[in-house]
Amino acid sequence: MKKLLGLALFLCGFALIASANQSAGAARIGDSLTLELKDQHDKSVAINEQTNLILFAAGKSTSALMSKTLEDLPPTTLKDKKALYVADISGMPGFITKMVAIPKMQKRPYTIAILRDEAQSKRVPQKDGAITVIKLKAGKITDINFVTKQEEITKALQ
Repeated sequence: MKKLLGLALFLCGFALIASANQSAGAARIGDSLTLELKDQHDKSVAINEQTNLILFAAGKSTSALMSKTLEDLPPTTLKDKKALYVADISGMPGFITKMVAIPKMQKRPYTIAILRDEAQSKRVPQKDGAITVIKLKAGKITDINFVTKQEEITKALQ
């Protein structure tokens, strides 16, 4: 009986710790989200109170979808909408980042904010295979959606 009670207490404690870690992670509606990043040309880019929309891609397939979508739009679309495309490369090996990913991004006519820090990446809500669309007003999150289609990204940018 003591062993069962001890196991139950251990599991309850573990559940509390896991719950606390989860709530301390990704930003939610109502939270402020500000980040200082660098773009593909190593220039400073900020997510701040002037940012209205963040499009966050955390993988190869979602980054490809973002690139395809933005290729079909005027190059000033992100700037005009006060939107920022953030590419999470925190899990990418340094050699690939330096020799392949960054040079490819530098050819794009629009700004790509590059997130390299895994801790910062965890602040952004994510869903496998989806682009996170975060709407902001005065630096606070007002809406979070996950999209997987080019039409959905285009709609978010309207």
